[in-house]
Formats: sequence, structure tokens, C-alpha cells
Amino acid sequence: MTDEVVSLVSLREGEEGVIQAVSGGPGLIGRLASLGITSGIKVRMVRNIGGPLIVTTNGTRIAIGRGQAQKIVVRRLTAGEEEDKTA
Repeated sequence: MTDEVVSLVSLREGEEGVIQAVSGGPGLIGRLASLGITSGIKVRMVRNIGGPLIVTTNGTRIAIGRGQAQKIVVRRLTAGEEEDKTA
């Protein structure tokens, strides 16, 4: 198990994390919440190569700009944690 807490932009493609916090103004927090990006939600990085990031959460693909993604703090999940959650 890892307790590594990083910004969303630090996840590599295929990695998963659990959102710990979203910082920013009420407009950004509200926008991200309307997309399903809130504390406690598991996200999987689909694309992290320049430009906006693409993540999936609850079966939905979401594009997030890099500046916004830097304000999203996640706890990186290890492969064992990912398997345990599906069992």
C-alpha cells in the first residue's frame, strides 16, 4: 500500500488514484464537482501526453486542463489496491 499523495498531473497513463482534495475557487470546485471530480472518487489516467489530461471515473471520460489538474490532489493506488477493490 502506498500513501503517496500527488497532483493529478503526476499520474502516468493507466495508473489510478483516489481524489483527496480539490483546491481552487468556488467556480472551479463547482465545475469539477458537476463532472464527478470530488473527494473520495477513484480516477484512472487515460491520457497524459501534453494538452489536457483525460481521466475516467465511474465509466465517464473527462478532459481536464493541466492547470486545473494541478489543483486536484490524489492518493496514488498500487496494483494490489486496484485488485483488492474489484474483489
